[in-house]
Amino acid sequence: MFSVVLLATAASVLVACADRGASDGKPRVAVAFFPIEEVVRRVGGDAVHVIALVPPGEDAHEYDPTPQQLTALEKSDVVVYLGKGFQPNLQKAIDSLPSSIRRVDLLNDIRLLPVGGPLAGTNGTSPGETLGDGNDPHVWLDPTNMKIMAAAVAAALTAEAPAHASGFDANSAVYEQELAGLTRAYQAGLANCATRVLVTSHRAFGYLAAAFGLTQVSIAGISPNDEPSAKTIKAVADYAHAHGVGTVFFQSTLPADLAATVAGEIGARTAMLDSVESPSSDDLRAGADYNTIMRADLDALRTGLECT
Repeated sequence: MFSVVLLATAASVLVACADRGASDGKPRVAVAFFPIEEVVRRVGGDAVHVIALVPPGEDAHEYDPTPQQLTALEKSDVVVYLGKGFQPNLQKAIDSLPSSIRRVDLLNDIRLLPVGGPLAGTNGTSPGETLGDGNDPHVWLDPTNMKIMAAAVAAALTAEAPAHASGFDANSAVYEQELAGLTRAYQAGLANCATRVLVTSHRAFGYLAAAFGLTQVSIAGISPNDEPSAKTIKAVADYAHAHGVGTVFFQSTLPADLAATVAGEIGARTAMLDSVESPSSDDLRAGADYNTIMRADLDALRTGLECT
């Protein structure tokens, strides 16, 4: 039923109010993009109004809020986001908000990882976002970090609406148990694999790899806008053969023909991984949420890494 809740769009919550806060007394909580939206909806339940800033399927990193969204942001009581410049356009808007609006930067409680460099011998840059300090922003791909964020959201919502504290705590406990189950599934599912090397075109999976004993190796020059060079193809092929890598993982945004070309050149299979950053409207209508997407990624990893 939570996937139905997640289908609520910004249009349903961007109704203008004369003052901050909703007329029913429930806090209005602006959320930066999908993983944060899910955390707030799961923890806040029906005791909060959620303002979703990045529409389904949009690039969260480069998203530029509309004037209507900026107005709604200014009328929120709480804004929950990832700081350090992950969403530079949104960050500017948040930085300009009055001090009366509670800001919750979910990166404050998380140990950040540096961004790894691309595979040696490849040309170009490895696609993927970075924080302003050079660290990796994709913290949500480790379910344990989602648990940390859920606890932070519960604390912030309790401070904003103390009358609902028990509900926030109960919701958070249920959600954290779900995330713990997801962690156990990954630990068991990736315990015995033919290779522990995760070769990806998009360097978004560093936290997932670190959490479950994998080594992420990202490929430079393989992105929707960057045709890989012969040097890059050779470097990937040599690495794959040396490390027993039979599958190269691409993000779903990469054209299928390009992925197939790379795979054919190096004698490997390809598989798709979802970064869970911004599911499409179709995915959400079909019932996708953080748990289902992450479990689909686990299935792809188990097949691609030949886990038993």
